[in-house]
Amino acid sequence: MILHAARRFGGILSLAGLGLLAGGMLFFGAVMAPLVFTRLPLDVAGPFIRAAFPFLYGYCLLFAGLSCLGYLARRRLGAALVPGFTILGTLWSWFWLMPRLDAWRLADNSAAFARGHDISTWVFGAEFFLVLLLLIREGTKQP
Repeated sequence: MILHAARRFGGILSLAGLGLLAGGMLFFGAVMAPLVFTRLPLDVAGPFIRAAFPFLYGYCLLFAGLSCLGYLARRRLGAALVPGFTILGTLWSWFWLMPRLDAWRLADNSAAFARGHDISTWVFGAEFFLVLLLLIREGTKQP
């Protein structure tokens, strides 16, 4: 009985967490960032978007964590790898890459900053792609 309830609750956590994670990532990457850089002056847009990153990273960690816990409760270890990868990529971006990007920007090292920004974009895009694939897979499963 308890095991069944844990798996059922895990199903809710895994899918709700995954859906909210995908939606938040899509909103930030496809709506917020482009809107900020097309509607605000660059000297305002840069600091604004940098101030938003801790909120984005916290959001991603929260919902990837909930999704991962849900998949683990359901004993779906393969599926848990996707939000697990998102957690690791987010932590790496937040605590390793972002400080370096800030340092390169402050040092006016535009080549290093551009490379780092490209890496950041690819990591975020890969995370989003995997989350979206898993969400589509979960949504198209036969009951």
